[in-house]
Amino acid sequence: MNLQTERSWIGPCENRFLLSICLLLVLLIGLPSLFSIKLMLLVSPVLLGACFMLFSVHRTLIVLLLVNIVLPVKVLMKLRLAGGLQLQEVLFLAALVFALIELIYRRGLSLRTSGADLPVLMFFAATLLAGVVGAVHGNDLALLLREIRFPLYYMIFFLVTNFVDSKTALGIFLAVFVLAGFIVSAEYILEFVGAIDLSTGTRFIRVARLQGLILPLALLFIINQLIYAPHRYGRLVLIGVLLPIGLAFILTVGRGMWAGFGAALLTTVGMHHFNQSRGQRSGWRTALLIAAILLVLGSTVFLFQSLTGSSVGAHVMERSRAFADPQANIHILGRLFTYSTALDAIVQHPIMGNGQGSTLTFPIFNPTSKYFEIWSMWTLDNLYLTLLWKMGLIGLAAFTWLSLRILRLSYQTFKFTDDPQTRSFASGSIAALVSMFVLGVSNGSMANGRFTLVFGILFGLIAVVAADSSAGSTAPREERK
Repeated sequence: MNLQTERSWIGPCENRFLLSICLLLVLLIGLPSLFSIKLMLLVSPVLLGACFMLFSVHRTLIVLLLVNIVLPVKVLMKLRLAGGLQLQEVLFLAALVFALIELIYRRGLSLRTSGADLPVLMFFAATLLAGVVGAVHGNDLALLLREIRFPLYYMIFFLVTNFVDSKTALGIFLAVFVLAGFIVSAEYILEFVGAIDLSTGTRFIRVARLQGLILPLALLFIINQLIYAPHRYGRLVLIGVLLPIGLAFILTVGRGMWAGFGAALLTTVGMHHFNQSRGQRSGWRTALLIAAILLVLGSTVFLFQSLTGSSVGAHVMERSRAFADPQANIHILGRLFTYSTALDAIVQHPIMGNGQGSTLTFPIFNPTSKYFEIWSMWTLDNLYLTLLWKMGLIGLAAFTWLSLRILRLSYQTFKFTDDPQTRSFASGSIAALVSMFVLGVSNGSMANGRFTLVFGILFGLIAVVAADSSAGSTAPREERK
């Protein structure tokens, strides 16, 4: 009887319960505003996020993915906790706690396996080995602990494969990737418009931050959605989201990102071409598809340029000259010099590398002062040299194995699935991986920085969708037909 009374008191029809909740919400929002507007703006989102995530691993991963991408580094630094713990790491730890609770009390410590578990574990072991090597070489301990955590972020892969299903991966997580790209594009465009003089179109400011890595990934997922499953969201919605993301992508004026996107676009169109039967293949349709995508992106940029008076096209052409004559670009020459310095260090320890926490000292060109300055750096803007320098051939081999296994899982999913949405995700994932592999020549974010969390989640989603697709199919679509 008492139990029934208690349940009745907390029921949704109990006025006292509803009034108590409303009063609590008013206090939580109103009280912080008495002390600070910033505190009020911080408390409400934190409470909403906490209620959304509570005891749910996949919802915590959704919040982590979105926050890790869209928040600028300045905001994340202000939210850093004691001991240097960052917001995304707090969310990662929360997801781990929720995962342990569910594993112990609901699943009896039962774990799921995927086709990429062993390569991820090998990369984990190679990272730990690089940490030991760094300690043996006497590298700075604070720097060692700071940078070893980034490749260890890939362990989030196991949270995804164990607590996210294929339906959630194809629905919510894919949408979060695109949503994050849309939010970042809005940040880029607003910052660009705020920096230039709209009356004359002068003071061109290149907007380039780590967040911009999501722009080509979101573009590729949208393009593949338009090709394989446009009716899920509607072509108008997809094109409406594609335009601002494409504009922000051009405004980054990033040569490496352009090259990666170009290679990924050719990969996407090539897969679409060969995915059709021989009778349906058409070279001019394939060329028309590429031309249409480039025309949409180009028209958006020129329309934006005509409205703002900004010289986007001139700066794009100026940055593009580096492809034709790299030796005439001082930034590329400085980058090549850093690569040669890194190669000297790699030759000294080719097998196990110089370890985490190692640094290089070399001259680098400062665009502000227009002079070369001597800098000491702990990372390089080249993924493959960074792996060789820090982790040696062992680390490079482990990362290559992991990347090729994920690429293989994506291709198998694309080849075996009959579901248009799954095929769209698989093709988009392959394009995203190709883009990042090409970008790796001039960017090391797949091994350094907070975006390793993003790639760890993406790798896990690919493994989840591949496992579900292989469970329902045992032969390629062509053979089943």
